[in-house]
Amino acid sequence: MMMLKLAFRNILRNRRRTLLTVLSMAGGYLLVSVQLSVTEGSYDQVLDFYTRDTTGHVQVTVGGFVETPTLYKAFSLTDDLQQAIDTVPGVQAMAPRIESSALGYGDTRSFPVSVRGVDPKREAALSYLADKVSAGRYLTSETDDQGYAGVMIGAQVARQLSLDVGDELILVSQGADGSLANDLYRVQGILGQPGDAEERWVVMPLAAAQSFFVLPGKVHRLVILGADYRSAPRLAERIGEVLPGQELSASPWQTVAREFHETMTADKEGGMITLYVIVFLVCIGVLNTVLMSVLERTGEFGVLKAIGTSPARLFWLIMLETLLLAVIACLFGGLVALPINLWFTLQGIALAEPMEISGIVFSHYRGQMSAYVFGFPMLVILIAAALIALMPGFRAARIVPVDAMRTL
Repeated sequence: MMMLKLAFRNILRNRRRTLLTVLSMAGGYLLVSVQLSVTEGSYDQVLDFYTRDTTGHVQVTVGGFVETPTLYKAFSLTDDLQQAIDTVPGVQAMAPRIESSALGYGDTRSFPVSVRGVDPKREAALSYLADKVSAGRYLTSETDDQGYAGVMIGAQVARQLSLDVGDELILVSQGADGSLANDLYRVQGILGQPGDAEERWVVMPLAAAQSFFVLPGKVHRLVILGADYRSAPRLAERIGEVLPGQELSASPWQTVAREFHETMTADKEGGMITLYVIVFLVCIGVLNTVLMSVLERTGEFGVLKAIGTSPARLFWLIMLETLLLAVIACLFGGLVALPINLWFTLQGIALAEPMEISGIVFSHYRGQMSAYVFGFPMLVILIAAALIALMPGFRAARIVPVDAMRTL
């Protein structure tokens, strides 16, 4: 307690210098916290959209399908398998998918397409597919009056084959049994716009895809949605424990979309360099202030050593003074950052032009309110303050009493 009282007394001796130092460190905390809030919030938006729309949080597939997807790597979708996965804590939704390629024909043209078989109800609960319909209506499992199954086609498929809602689409491909797969479908809806990720898709009911590719009762992927994309690795481990046999594996989205994940991680790490530069510039100013304080009090330290104060006590006194300044600065910076980060989270930064991704419109970049946004800058500032105090602390500890008292 005596050391704490001494540290408080010393930092209040020159209040103007203390105030400037605290404001400098608080400014650094504020900048780091606000940038982290906006950065983390924008990454949250992108990753939440991407995982819900494309990969889900976890995928159950045959081993090796994620690395080299082929028509033949399918597995039986049994009720027992679905019930086992449903019992895993954290599973909120799941949807089966069949994925392969085919050649689509209109009246006079052909065009290579990517065929996706989905369960319309389950897919709508898991992904944003239903929100991407730009014309017509969302997929249904029922056939029309002539017995044709309905499909949704990407905007580029519609343009290349000159198809519209209600027209007929012919698909030709290869079945899993080696036979020639071909069938006629009715266009129920058109997805997105040219240039979107689904521009070459042909989406059909799961049963129709199983019949077309000769995969009775089988699927290529079982896409699972959890509470949060961050918990995907733990969720994949829990799901893997209930999978029967060695054939199936549960992969988190970080594995399924490895290149995308690595790109986002590298971009995020690059942004952290800016934060460290801000902290470094703040630290230079604080180091100068602490050194000046030690030099001004050289005679005082000499007296303290002359009456028996140990070098270690002087060292820790300087450390404690610097850390107290850092704590006060972080508390002040946190109070200022709180309403700013809250505004970014609730209101966000409006984009000059709303951005449309696969039919979903983003109009704001939003911040994030989390312990990380407020705790990480504090941790960095405190560690930096401790490192800054090392050199002045050692200088004070090595002072020779006789030489120091000559400065009085």
